[in-house]
Order: sequence, then structure tokens, then C-alpha cells
Amino acid sequence: MLESLKAYPRAMWMLALSITISAIGESFLWPLTTSYIGSFGKSLMTAGVVLLLQYATMLLGNLAGGWLFDRWSGRKTLILSITAALLILIAMGTWQSFELYVVLLVLLGFCQGTYWPIQRALSTVLWPEGGRRAINMVYVANNLGVAIGAVLGGLLASASFKWAFYGNALSYILFLVLFLATITEEVVAKAKSRSGKPARETSATGAAPVVKRETWYALFMLAIGLGFMVVTYSQWQTTVSVYVQSTGISLSSYSVLWTVNGLVIVLLQPLLSWCIRRYAWTLQVQILIGAGLFALSMTTVLVWPSYAGFVLGMVILTMGEMLAWPGVPALAAELAVPGREGLFQGIVTSGQSAGRMVGPLFGAFLFEQFSAQTMIGLMIVLCIVAAGFFLTYNKVGLPKPIRTAKNIDA
Repeated sequence: MLESLKAYPRAMWMLALSITISAIGESFLWPLTTSYIGSFGKSLMTAGVVLLLQYATMLLGNLAGGWLFDRWSGRKTLILSITAALLILIAMGTWQSFELYVVLLVLLGFCQGTYWPIQRALSTVLWPEGGRRAINMVYVANNLGVAIGAVLGGLLASASFKWAFYGNALSYILFLVLFLATITEEVVAKAKSRSGKPARETSATGAAPVVKRETWYALFMLAIGLGFMVVTYSQWQTTVSVYVQSTGISLSSYSVLWTVNGLVIVLLQPLLSWCIRRYAWTLQVQILIGAGLFALSMTTVLVWPSYAGFVLGMVILTMGEMLAWPGVPALAAELAVPGREGLFQGIVTSGQSAGRMVGPLFGAFLFEQFSAQTMIGLMIVLCIVAAGFFLTYNKVGLPKPIRTAKNIDA
């Protein structure tokens, strides 16, 4: 295990540390958004619409970030988006107005959406020989930050919501200091020079890398499948909390489920990595197992609506998340032609944003108009549909087989 960790280059450790710091600050806010909107006297439905607007601009940011990574500079785009985001957060903490908050939140969604696909694309540039391990490291770094930040954010918000905004801004300042000092243009250029990737394919005019139709099809199949899974996952952050309380379980006990989420990610990572190596799971198999675990987690809370059932469901969900969330971007990285790495990550990340955008409102509609059981049952169906997309994404005559045996460590 120690020898495996030594293989990770210094630049990746620095990127991961930077991402952890930024994720700590980001997690000060996302669990509190609905509560903050409620503090203005607004309804839960209003909060859902505001979140839909935020995730819509986040989706646009995903595509913009990927495009700028390829066409301009991923490093500079990341720096600009983080700088803009921290200024927005300072404004959100300084002026308390619902209308202004909505405008700033929408702008913040675009900035964060721009930044997230660049994390993944940059990891594949800094460690081209790392394969799935590079993207998995970004995933673990993000979730380590979330596990820490969710606790600290509650403490800050209990004093005043503005401190949660300022805390997120401070995390972005620390991110910029560390990132600018360690991930320099020279470091990125050196990583690119040793990548060993073939030269870019270009069109007849030499204007842009060529992407075959089959590759686009496969990429969008992955993005759509990921979006369906995120719709399911988002229920655990929204409607499941109401379902938990309807069974007589307190909100504080529900919040413990997310502590369980963070602990499982940290403690079971070595076990899942061993399973991937031991059984030589391809990325496709890894993602399919993840979809199956998502369906199993929802089945668990459907047939066992007790606190023990919710805890077990969260453990199963988290294991599925650990396989699917880094697995889909890793497949997108393998599909990407040289020169389109950022756009490919932007497209799969937009699938996540689309799921976050429609998931809360869709789940709330099913929950309120029908029942919790109907909502959960349909989420199980969506997981099965997502598995269908993952199962068939590469059945369209891709130009070459997807690599599976190389860099199988997770």
C-alpha cells in the first residue's frame, strides 16, 4: 500500500490538498441553502426553484470550463473562476437580501460549475500514467473536504449564516495560495511533455481535434446514465430527510447519516481498491456495480424504514458512490481524444449537474403528490435504467477498445 502511494507524483498530492481545502469551504454552504432561503420566509418549493436555477447555470459552467480547458488554459480558467467565486461569497455574506442572494447564487453556480470539470481534466494532465487513480484521488480529496466541512459549516452557521459564506471564501483564498505556489505553468508543461500521448487529431482544416460520432454517442450515454444516478442520490439530501423524520427519527439523527457517508468513503477506500485489483474490474463493471448498489440502497430503506435501515442504506449508497462517481469521469478520460480532455469532462460533469437540477423538484413532486414509497420505487427504476446506459454505451462501434488492464489501482 505504501509503495502504491509513493507512485503518486507531488503535483497530484498538492492538487488533492488544494481540492480538499476548497471542498471544506464548499460544504459549509450546500447543506444549509434550503435553511438559509427559509430564513427569508420563503417556502420549500421556492427553495427548490432557486436550486434549479443554480444547477442550471452550473451545468453551463461545466461545459464552459471544459471548453476553456481545451481552447485556452485550464489552470488560468480555474484561477479566474475561483477568484470570482470568492468575491461572490464575500458579497453574499455582507449583504442580506433574498433577491440579491438568488442572483449571486446563480453566478456562484456558474463559477463552481466551471471549476469542477477542470479538477478532473487537470489531474489526468498532471499524472497521465495514473489512469483511473488520478481521477479517484480527486474524488477522495473532495469527499474528505466534505466530511470535515459539513461539521464545521454547521458550527459557523449556528453563529451566523454570514460566517459560512466568509468561511467558504477563506477556503478559496487558501486554495489559490497553495495552487499558485505548487501547480505552476512549468509543472503543467512538464507533465504534458511526459504524457506520451499521440499528437492531436485534426480536421481537414486543422481547426480542431476530430471526435468520431460513435465516441460522442458513448460519451452522452455515460452522461445520461450518470444524471439518472444523481437524481437518485439527490433524494438522500432532500426527500429522504423528510421521510426519515416522518418515521419519528430526529433531524440531528438524519445528519449523522452524512457523517457515516464520510467515514465509509475514508475507511472502505482500501477495501474497494483491493476488490478492483483482485477481481480486475473494468471501469464499466465498476460503474455497473455502483448502479446496482444505488438500487439496493433504495430497496433497503423501502423494506426496512427504521434508523438501522437508513444507516445500512447510506453505507450501501456510499459504496456505490465510491465506484460510480470517479468511474464515469475515468471512462470519459479514456474516451477523450487529445485536445478534448476538458470538454469530455465538462460533458459528463454536466450530467451530474442536470441530475442535481431536476432531482430535488422531481423527488418532491413524487413525495407530495403520491407517497414516499412511490418516490423510492421510481428511484430504483431510474438506477436500473442508468445501468442500461452503462451496459450499452460501448456497443456502438467505438474506434478502439477501452483500456481496462492498465493502471487498475483505484
